Amino acid sequence: MAQSLPHLSDGPPRRATWRRLYQSAILELNRQRLPQAITLARRAILDRAEEIITRPPTDEHSALNAALRTLRTLEEVAAREAADHDAA
Repeated sequence: MAQSLPHLSDGPPRRATWRRLYQSAILELNRQRLPQAITLARRAILDRAEEIITRPPTDEHSALNAALRTLRTLEEVAAREAADHDAA
């Protein structure tokens, strides 16, 4: 099933935007589109983190950190799979 990648608007990112982009990245099955999905999600997460950095810690701070760690792992797994695929 193909998924279209959501685009970030020029306006300030909202809480729902980073979560939607993150979910799109972790659910992306197309290997060619996965790097772009990860990049978009990471950008939205970092933008949101920058937006709330001066606020007292909340559950969203923890969620942002967890999402970044998960994207990093997903990126590593995708790179390993691509290398294995290329070697075959």
